[in-house]
Amino acid sequence: MDILNQIVEKLTKDELRFFKFFMGSMPGDDRKDLVLVDYVRHAGNKFDEEKVIKKLKYNTKDKNSYYRLKNRVIQDIGDALTVLHTHKNELYELQHYITLYHIYYSKNLYKPCLFYLKKAERLARNIENYELLDMVYSNFIRLSAELIEVNPDDYIALREENAKLVTQLRSLDDLLATVTYRLKLSQNFGAGDKKQLAQLQQQVGLISKQTTSHFGRNLQTKIYKALSQIFLQQHNYEALEKMMKETYKLFEDQKWFDKQNHDLKLQMLTYYANALYKNGRNKESLAVTNILGNEIEQYNKLHYDRYLFFFYNLQIINNSVLNPAQALKILDDFQNEIHRKKNYYYDTFIYLNRAGLFYDTGRYKDALKSLVKLYVSDSYLNADKAFRFKVEMSELIITYESADYDTLLYRIEQVKKDYKAFASNKNYLRDFGLLELLKLMADSRDVKHDADIQKGIKSLLKYKTDPTAGDSEIISYEGWLNKKLAFTNSLRA
Repeated sequence: MDILNQIVEKLTKDELRFFKFFMGSMPGDDRKDLVLVDYVRHAGNKFDEEKVIKKLKYNTKDKNSYYRLKNRVIQDIGDALTVLHTHKNELYELQHYITLYHIYYSKNLYKPCLFYLKKAERLARNIENYELLDMVYSNFIRLSAELIEVNPDDYIALREENAKLVTQLRSLDDLLATVTYRLKLSQNFGAGDKKQLAQLQQQVGLISKQTTSHFGRNLQTKIYKALSQIFLQQHNYEALEKMMKETYKLFEDQKWFDKQNHDLKLQMLTYYANALYKNGRNKESLAVTNILGNEIEQYNKLHYDRYLFFFYNLQIINNSVLNPAQALKILDDFQNEIHRKKNYYYDTFIYLNRAGLFYDTGRYKDALKSLVKLYVSDSYLNADKAFRFKVEMSELIITYESADYDTLLYRIEQVKKDYKAFASNKNYLRDFGLLELLKLMADSRDVKHDADIQKGIKSLLKYKTDPTAGDSEIISYEGWLNKKLAFTNSLRA
């Protein structure tokens, strides 16, 4: 996908409407630039360059005219977006003032230059963008040669003071980049990483003392966003929990949370509760989840719809460990709430979790009925094939537990056929080993005393997999297999 396709695909409806207005289009216009944009917009992944060239009535053998049009459209969209967003974002507005200074300076209009530089200075200080503030001070010094009221000594002193801060900030950025890179490459969070993180926090403390508390908040947010994503990617939930606990407490103690960054607060609570759950601290995770539930109601439910799913999900997964019956009730409440809004996006989540909860409480037939509802839903039919394979593997485990061995043997063959492309993939060797084991178990009258089956169970339990493999299993293979070592299921009559 080339640059134009990526740009057009990400245009919002408002941006696309403004672009057409910006280009002076009228209803019914058959302009080539607008035809191209509309085609790219609607074609998506089926974009065909030859087709659009014919649609634009260009010579298919000489594509230069088409490429010139593409480049012009890319530039025009950029111009339109710049105009549309300049006053919607303080950083863009600051850059706009600096641009106007340069335009008026080229016209020898020095009073307007001073006017916009002062606006730029105030805004740069307000948003604490010290690198652009350095550029503003340099322009003041340059302007002093043209206007007597601009004293260069004042701005030289300000620039020197600001330069010290910029140097420290660059040092902080360098350290953060190093830590981020090391953690992305490493699968472990070692002593060296902890030392660098301590240095990072020390550097933040030093810089924050020289600026406002608001700036300290910005630095901590920057570090939080970088490291939280790394820990999530690494599935390093112990490090994530520790960081979330310390960062959230710091923001609360400093009173840094407000309406402007309420989304950040909700995200922190979500990550914190999820990390606690992953670390097996379910009661603590539920306590944080309850705080999240209160917070999504704040500011007239500003981010309610965005975090409602996370709130319910955390209640369900924690209660699935502590109180499965309560988890089922919460799942029903969630389904009722979103279906009232005619939102069926989460049907896969609902049916799958209901099946899991029924399985946990020994209601195997109800679990299978829930999976049947899942299988006929549009969201499941369009889901990733690897995900569907894991779901159907769980169905086989539940079918075994329901003692419907004839159906189990039939479904095993179906699953092997439907997902035979995975059989040679090393990531699925344990899955296919489990399929063979289930066949043996379905034919056995006494799993506990069947030597071949016990040997197969021990072999699968010893099988080395990626540490995160269990996250993709709907029913934990390891947990289920361990139970089969510990006791036998009721014997077949």
